[in-house]
Amino acid sequence: MQTIRELLDERYAPLHNLSARTVRLYGHSLDRFRDFLGREPLISDLEDLTLSKFLRWRAVTPHRGRIPSTNSVIKDRTQLLALANHAAKKRLIEFVTLAKARPVERTPRGYSSADVAALIRVARTREGRTGGLPSRWWWPTIIYAGWLTAGRLGEMLALRWRCVDLEARTVTYLAETRKGHTRDVVRSITPELAAWLAEGRRSPDDLVWPWDRLPTSIWSSLKLLCRRAGVNYRGFHGLRKASASYYQAAGGSATQLLDHDRPSTTRKSYLDPSIVREGPTAAELLPRLDLGGEPDAGEPGTVVLD
Repeated sequence: MQTIRELLDERYAPLHNLSARTVRLYGHSLDRFRDFLGREPLISDLEDLTLSKFLRWRAVTPHRGRIPSTNSVIKDRTQLLALANHAAKKRLIEFVTLAKARPVERTPRGYSSADVAALIRVARTREGRTGGLPSRWWWPTIIYAGWLTAGRLGEMLALRWRCVDLEARTVTYLAETRKGHTRDVVRSITPELAAWLAEGRRSPDDLVWPWDRLPTSIWSSLKLLCRRAGVNYRGFHGLRKASASYYQAAGGSATQLLDHDRPSTTRKSYLDPSIVREGPTAAELLPRLDLGGEPDAGEPGTVVLD
């Protein structure tokens, strides 16, 4: 019997044109399914009861010292169900039915402008090399570019010098490197970033920010940078959320900046309410209560009884 991983690599990924990053994400779900079964999962394991038991186990079993979030479990459910449906359509198994799962909607949180400035300042002091380039050039320029262009990490790492116009001060993220692969987007940068980028300019086909380490280690490196800068870690996507939120707060359209099809996606997942205010709060509008003034005696926070 063929393994699910072989089904993913040999059939599902090519037929659905999955990116290498997406294949890795599917692989993480298969890794957890393997941990549950105690062996490499087979296509025959894609059946209702086994998958349901796995999802219940996944929701309560720590991985790397942490209980997974609800959305992480839902991601595993979605990916395994997609593979199961593909296998069923090819008549390798019967169709699978799983209990419905609702994702948890988290409040979007991006970096503040002060956070971004602190990250860039600390990044300019980094030692060593990243992708064969000085880290003190690599890190501040990619962070600054993420802030200015609201680019996703994947499209920034895929950016080549032929798509950077330092004279016009623009970068072009090609459709082929973007989520959805639908269209190119052109974003402006500041003269300051253009000058910094010019210091590391190379051949047109070279990547602007080559990454020569394990793919997942880039987030660990950013976490270290945040710790040194005294900034709460919000991932690379925190730059995209921050850029969108400040742009919207200044009167621009974050939906256009992010190239979203629906404003609801922007509002639900990207606009940080601490940056973008949609009106007065209940605390501001509700009538003030007559609370009787300060207590007559006692320590702060104590209740004085007559």
